[in-house]
Amino acid sequence: MLEQHSEIFWFFGGVFAYRFLATILTYGHLANTVKSVNDQVLKMLGTLASDIALIRGIKYEHLLESGFEKEEIDKIKIVDDRTFTVWKTMCIANMFTHCPKIYRNTMKYSDWGSAMEVLEKIYEKELSTAARRKKNEKKQNNT
Repeated sequence: MLEQHSEIFWFFGGVFAYRFLATILTYGHLANTVKSVNDQVLKMLGTLASDIALIRGIKYEHLLESGFEKEEIDKIKIVDDRTFTVWKTMCIANMFTHCPKIYRNTMKYSDWGSAMEVLEKIYEKELSTAARRKKNEKKQNNT
């Protein structure tokens, strides 16, 4: 009986193997995509944070030039610092909230400070990759 239906067993075994391998490859590809998107979001947040810091500095200079007292500006700075800290915390918390649970292990940070350390590593890796690429281009041009 089994010899008569061996083709059917092989067919369904092939279907199962295909689905299994396709699923594994899909999850691997999605993990790479999530990591890439995560890296880009960290770059964007780092740029925003530095721009906000610059804008805040300009704001305080203008307040001082406008005739605000130093004590008033210090109070505004305290409020701005708290608001900025809450914003940074919420950004990281929202990233974890909106990332699918299966891919959260690709996020190698837990707070703003560690996220910025990861961002520094991303920039270092990109710089070394660019330097290597430039070096290889020079070698190719010289030969």
